Formats: sequence, structure tokens, C-alpha cells
Amino acid sequence: MRSRLAAAASENFNLVGLAGLVAASAALLNPLPLLIGLVAEAAYLLFVPDSKWYENRMKSKFDAEVKARLRELKNQVFPQVHPNIRERFVRLESARDQIGQQSRSEEKWFREALRKLDFLMEKYLHFAVKEAQFMRYLVSLIDEVYDQLTREEKSALDQISERETRKQKNPADLFIPKPSEDWSSTVAKVLASFYDREIGEIQDRVDGEQVVATKAILEKRVQVLGRRREFVDRIGQILTNLRHQMELMSDAFGLINDEIRARSPEQVLADIDEVVIQTNSLTEAIEAVTPMEELVGTIG
Repeated sequence: MRSRLAAAASENFNLVGLAGLVAASAALLNPLPLLIGLVAEAAYLLFVPDSKWYENRMKSKFDAEVKARLRELKNQVFPQVHPNIRERFVRLESARDQIGQQSRSEEKWFREALRKLDFLMEKYLHFAVKEAQFMRYLVSLIDEVYDQLTREEKSALDQISERETRKQKNPADLFIPKPSEDWSSTVAKVLASFYDREIGEIQDRVDGEQVVATKAILEKRVQVLGRRREFVDRIGQILTNLRHQMELMSDAFGLINDEIRARSPEQVLADIDEVVIQTNSLTEAIEAVTPMEELVGTIG
């Protein structure tokens, strides 16, 4: 109720009306218009915020804000992600629209379900852009060490990354790999193998080095490469989890669209809540790895 009172008081038509009465009182040097305005304002705040009309107005305003925010986020994210991700999100939007067209908009649980689905749609876009960023980061690491890889490692990468085709087309283009578990696991495995090989070679030099200063530098290199290898492992796991979570979110929208007519409100909300909880857990995992991403990137 406090929220409604505050919103009602800050409505443009209410503020304009009060300002006009204050101006009229000042111009006429008569407090009567202002007193009338205060009485009208008291009546307005007493009856309007608690009315069905204003409740529906608040709902419509909130829905419009959610749609505008989602549209803005979509415009920011789409240029950064693979076309497959864009197509899948369009299907999510379609499923959300079909669910929203059910004639149950006056039921509190139904609006709660829609709000949670909107939350999942925003999270899907955040996950999509994070996935693309992590994949491009791995691509930058591959570009950095490609010439030092073994023939077998290069062959494995060329089969899944379209590296040569990408370089011939236009090296300056924003490269967006096609998301897949095979891609992320292969790239992470190749990078881990490279770092292990480098660490082993440097460690052999450390063991035989007699100059203290040189040995300290080599030991620091081993430490840095070890941290980079650890980060690649974590990025590979995050990408796998992102892929599965985004697929789960897509499946959940289809499930809710199927069952919303047949299952109880409690069951529908419980199904959505499970996906929301898992989504929040993955968000925390991504946030935990982001500072490490920045640190390793700086060291690299």
C-alpha cells in the first residue's frame, strides 16, 4: 500500500495539478485554490491508490517497464551472440507470449508466474552474452599459442573452431563461435595440455638453474601459467554449465506452456522456482569467476 501511495502521489497528472493550484494561489494571492487542492489530494490518496482501476494501471505500467527493459537488453545482447542463441530466445519470447495470453491475468499466482518467467528471460540474455565473452576469451588464448601447439591439437581445434576460415574471411570481424559442449571442452582440453607442457618444460629449467634471480623468475612463470591453466579449467566448466542451464530454461518455458492449463498453481510455481534457484546458483558461480578472469587477463 505504501508503494501504491508513493506511486499515486508521484503521477504526472497529480504533480501537474498540484503545481497548477500552487501557481494559481500565488498569482491570485489567495490560499483558497491551494486549500481546495489539498482537500482534493487527500481524497485522491485516500481512494484512488486502493481502487481496482489504479491496481490495473500499476500492473500495466510495470508490464510496460519490464518489456522495455527486456527489449533494450535484447538489442544490446543480440549483436554479441551466435544466431542460434538469437533464434532460441525468439522461441522463448513466443512461449512467454502464449502463456501470457491465458485468461488468468487477474489471478495473483498467474502474474507471479509471469514475473518469474520474465526474470528467466533476462537471465537467459545475461547468460548468452557471458557465454559469448568466455568463448571469445578462449579463442584469444588459442590465437596466442596456436603456433606452439602440436599437430594433433591443431587438428582438433580446426575441426571445431573454423579458425582458418575465420582468418581468411576477415580477421577484424567479431568472431562468435557456435556454442556447444564439444567446442568448449575441446578448447579447454587443448589449452590445459599446452599449459601443462609449458609448466613441465619451465620446471625442468628451474630444477637445473643455479642463478638465484633467474630461478625466481622461472618459478614465477610456473606460478602464473598454473593460474592460467586453472582458470581455463573453470571457464570450460562454466561454459558447460551455461549450455545446460540455458537448455533447461528453454525446456522449462515449453513445460510451463504445456502444463499451465492442467496443473495446479502451486505445482506450476514450484516448477518455475526450481529453475529460478538453479539460475541464481549459476549466476553466483559466474560472478565468482569474473574477478579471476580480470586478474588473469591482466597478468597475461
